[in-house]
Amino acid sequence: MRSLAAITGIGVLSPAGAGEEALWRGLTGGEDRRGSWPKRVLSGYPIDNVVPIPEDLWKTTSASAAHPGNRAASLADFAVGQALAQAGLPDRAGLRVGCILSSTTAGVEAAEDDVLGLRPVPTPSDLDGSVIVPTGARRWTGPTGVISTACSSGLVAPALAIDALAAGEADAMVAGGLDVLLEYTICGFNALRLAAGDRCRPFAQGRRGVVLSEGVACFCLEPLEAALRRGARIRAIVTGYGMSCDADHVTAPNPAGVARAVAAALETGGTAPGAIGGIFAHATGTQANDATEVAALRTVFGTGGLPPITAVKSVMGHPQAGAGAMSLLAAVLALENSWLPPTAGLDELDPALGGIDIVTGSGRALDKRTLMVNAFGFGGNNCVMTVADLDGVAGHRAGGA
Repeated sequence: MRSLAAITGIGVLSPAGAGEEALWRGLTGGEDRRGSWPKRVLSGYPIDNVVPIPEDLWKTTSASAAHPGNRAASLADFAVGQALAQAGLPDRAGLRVGCILSSTTAGVEAAEDDVLGLRPVPTPSDLDGSVIVPTGARRWTGPTGVISTACSSGLVAPALAIDALAAGEADAMVAGGLDVLLEYTICGFNALRLAAGDRCRPFAQGRRGVVLSEGVACFCLEPLEAALRRGARIRAIVTGYGMSCDADHVTAPNPAGVARAVAAALETGGTAPGAIGGIFAHATGTQANDATEVAALRTVFGTGGLPPITAVKSVMGHPQAGAGAMSLLAAVLALENSWLPPTAGLDELDPALGGIDIVTGSGRALDKRTLMVNAFGFGGNNCVMTVADLDGVAGHRAGGA
C-alpha cells in the first residue's frame, strides 16, 4: 500500500468560472456551454464546437496580463497561486516544495500566432513549455517539471508528485494539468474525425465524439501524517494510483492496458472493488473510448457489477491535459458534498454497453467514501486514481474496505 498523500490546496479555472465553487455549480447544473472558438473564426473547419473559458472571464484573471500570448502560463500562474494560498504552507527555511504540471500544448500558442502573423516573432522562452511552471509563485526547492502523456497527463502529474513525496524528495508538491484551445488542436481533432458537432454525450446511443475544452486544475499535496501534524485542512486523500502505457495503437485505447491501470489503483490503495462509491470516467463521448473503458472496468470489477459512473466532460468538455485533474477535483468536491454530479445529455444509454449505472438527472447521494478517477490518453497512456476522505481512509486502516 502506498504512502497516503493529502490534498491540502486546490486551484482551478474552468469554463464555468474561477474557483472550485464555480466548477461545482457548473457540474451539478449541467448547463450546455458550447460555442464557437472565440479567438477567431474557423469557418473552414467541418466542426467549430468547443467549450471555451468565456473571454470576459479570461480578461479578469489576475495572471492574464503576465504572459501575453501564452494563456497556458497564465492559467498555471492563477491555479498554482490558488493552491498554494489555500494550503497555507509554513514559510520556513528548509521546507522543500516542488511543482509538476502537465500540458499537451504549452508554448504552441505563441508559435501558432506567429505563423498567422498575429504577434511578433516569439522568443525562445515563449515557446518553451517549461515556462508554465510559475517562477514567481514560490521559490521552488523541490522537483519541478512539465510533462505530457496526452490526455492522461492531468492525473500523471499528481501521481509523479506523490512519488516525489514518498521518495523523500519534497515536503510538499504542487501538481496538476492544463491546456488551452488552439486552432492546432481543433484542426487535429477534426482531422481525426473525433470532434462532435453536438454536445459531448458519453455512453449515449449515437454519441458522436469529443467536444474540446480548456482549463486548469492544480493541487497542493503533502504526506498525510505531515498535513495532520501541522493542522492543515485535509480536502481529500489520494489512497492509490495505477499507470500503464500499452502503446498498442496511436489513438485507439486497449482494454487490457486500461484494466491494468484500474487494477493497480485498487491494489496500491488497498481498496476492494466494493468500496468504490463512484467512478469519474474518462468518457470522451467517442464510440471506442466509452466502450473500451466499460469493458476494462468490467474486467477488474468482475461479476459484482460496476459502481455508479459519471462523466465530467458531458458538462465541461475535454480540457485535454487538464481532463484528469478536473475529474480529480470533481471527485474531491463530490466527497465533500456527499453527492455525485450527473452525466448531462444522456437521453438514451447505448445498449451495447450493457447494464451500467450512469448518474443522470440532478445527481445522486454518495453512500461510500472512496471514489475512482480515470484518465486515458493517445498512445495508450493511462492513469487511474483512488481518492477518499478521512472517514474512507479510517475505514481502510480498520479493514473496512
